[in-house]
Amino acid sequence: MMFDMDNTSSFKNESFYNDTGELYKNGTLPIWAIKFYFTVIFFGSFVSFVSVIALLRCKRSGQVTCNYLGVIFNDILPEFKEINLKQKLLITHTAMHGVGTPYVKKVFDGIGIIFQTVPEQQDPDPEFSTVKFPNPEEGKSSLDLAFRTADQQGSVVILANDPDADRLACAEKQKDTNQWKVFTGNELGALLGWWMLFQYRKKNPGKSLENVYMVCSTVSSMILRTIAKAEGFHFIDTLTGFKWIGNKALELQSAGKEVIFGFEEAIGYMCSMAVVDKDGVSAAYQLATCASYLYSQGKTINQQLQEIYDKYGQHLSLNSYYICHDPVLIKKIFDKIRTKRGPDTYPETILNGKYQITTVRDLTTGYDNNQPDKKAVLPVSSSSQMITFNFSNGLVCTLRTSGTEPKIKYYTEMCAYPDIKDKTQITKTLEEMVDAICEEMFEPKLNGLQAKAG
Repeated sequence: MMFDMDNTSSFKNESFYNDTGELYKNGTLPIWAIKFYFTVIFFGSFVSFVSVIALLRCKRSGQVTCNYLGVIFNDILPEFKEINLKQKLLITHTAMHGVGTPYVKKVFDGIGIIFQTVPEQQDPDPEFSTVKFPNPEEGKSSLDLAFRTADQQGSVVILANDPDADRLACAEKQKDTNQWKVFTGNELGALLGWWMLFQYRKKNPGKSLENVYMVCSTVSSMILRTIAKAEGFHFIDTLTGFKWIGNKALELQSAGKEVIFGFEEAIGYMCSMAVVDKDGVSAAYQLATCASYLYSQGKTINQQLQEIYDKYGQHLSLNSYYICHDPVLIKKIFDKIRTKRGPDTYPETILNGKYQITTVRDLTTGYDNNQPDKKAVLPVSSSSQMITFNFSNGLVCTLRTSGTEPKIKYYTEMCAYPDIKDKTQITKTLEEMVDAICEEMFEPKLNGLQAKAG
């Protein structure tokens, strides 16, 4: 987690510590403690008192941790703290042998979330002895112990941080199948985007959304773009990586805009401008509180997700890669894509005209036919390959190389119109188009490319 201390200035106070590390100095409490004291008086609420106690206990953890907790405790609405305590939704948490457990505990204790850890994975272990890959992005293969622990205690929601606690995965037990559903990074992006907008409206009733922004990487789901068009806020996509998302958020903030959410499909979420980076702990706070709220309304997480897609249209993804160890061949493949009939003449259709390509953005050359001057707005790099195609039926496809592995990756998403309800047909169309894109653009057999195993 990267802490932006300038954005937590409202919680700083010169009398925070004295030389012996005591909270009081000259009888003065920090600003955050005073604010929560009056919250208790005003609301007469035990739940606010819980947050005060959690903050007072955090003094031995250091000022950064206390400021961080102060931001979270000041952010959550009292009604959602109340729901957390009343609902008593048991969350199972795994730190995946990393550092997340003590921080998640401090946060959950302060907002009234009841949770249990996966004992075998709650403490740092450099050998990652219980998992083959210590990455919750791997899905079910990395969550076996969490499933077992949750089932033993009757918990139906699992939150999993990666070892350095900057990413977050989530699984939910499905009532109809009695099986665990592990949500994708894009699905959680849709859910958290909805939740952050829902909270913003609760905190700012009647306020226009014309100054509100959400940000995500260009290879992530475009569901936020779709929601933005429908609800009236702004959406911006960036290059892959949170340095681009964070810098764009800071740029918008300096221009007087309100950035309320950012994410990338690799289970990275930015739920506050106090931490201008992906942060798995504050994301866990948001998702746990969201889950408590939904269960109090008689809904599951997955049911709410499906409601989002029913309202704004199905957004189905299909991502994978090919292995290629020859950089010269990779460049040849991409050069052929962008020179079908000469310079900057990209494919216009696939499957002999069945599906039309409407726009092309090439961040290797800087070409973008969706801009008046045909020049890309996003940063351009000639040292890497990245081309995005938009199709008339809503498919978005990005072809790119990896900066660290010998891979040619493809990211595809079918952004269907809300009136198209047949998910099976949408999936069939997506698969047909992806197969055609791979065959016609990559020519894997001709070029000897190795498809992802499985």
